[in-house]
Amino acid sequence: MRLEPVASVDNRGIMFPYVPDTGQLSADGQPIGNDVTSDLAVRQAVNWAVDRQALVDGVLEGFGSPATGPVDGLPWYEPRSAISGNDPARAGSILEAAGWVDADGDGVRERGGVRAAFTLLYPASDTLRQGLALSVADMVAPVGIEITAEGVSWDVIDTRMHTDAVLFGWGSHDPTEMYNLYSSRQAGVEYWNPGFYTNPEVDAQLDAAMAATDPEVANRHWRAAQAGENGGGFGPAGDAAWAWLVNLQHTYYVDECLDLGRPQVEPHGHGWPITAGITGWRWTC
Repeated sequence: MRLEPVASVDNRGIMFPYVPDTGQLSADGQPIGNDVTSDLAVRQAVNWAVDRQALVDGVLEGFGSPATGPVDGLPWYEPRSAISGNDPARAGSILEAAGWVDADGDGVRERGGVRAAFTLLYPASDTLRQGLALSVADMVAPVGIEITAEGVSWDVIDTRMHTDAVLFGWGSHDPTEMYNLYSSRQAGVEYWNPGFYTNPEVDAQLDAAMAATDPEVANRHWRAAQAGENGGGFGPAGDAAWAWLVNLQHTYYVDECLDLGRPQVEPHGHGWPITAGITGWRWTC
């Protein structure tokens, strides 16, 4: 058999609780907010500290690419929303400028009595997400941020995803996934926008994209939501509401005599499995 990699829009990223802890509860009674990840400097620092190519090489064994957002390479992707490479020194400077300092010399920065430390949840059964979570924790430690990676069940994630960072997987052929992930209207709805991210300018662009009847007009609004004309947007160069990590290649062992034809670009999960093209498969020997 041979190992066959297939292109996908399947990605993995860290969702940050976006609002501080004020005692607010979600509609289903779960606590909301995190006093560390709600700070822009912390979110930006994580984005700059992570070496995404090292994650691809080490955790994915080369079968993937660095992720800069939830829709990399798709027609509605805005390259200006991305940050280039990783820069731990820049991450440290961002934290320093925001008042996060390591006053006691324990390696973790503090500000106003709050340590730059948070928990990163991942599904305990998912070894790929475990590898990503542990690697990210190692990468951000030198800049003074302490991440505790914790594998738990989805039942536990359901109760803690508004207060703890979560390593999620997404990726769709449909741009409306951006609306679901970043619109304030979707905050706390199922797994949509669990961090309660909100930005009125982003909301306006997302609403305009959803209302547009011309795909090109819609794409302009989708791109503007990621990075506006004057900066901003939900991407890592703006609000850094997430730290997107990697895009996956889906890998399959295939009989040497089986020609799969031209595989489709696959989304996250099983919405478009490899067998979707089975009518085009052919035996060659």
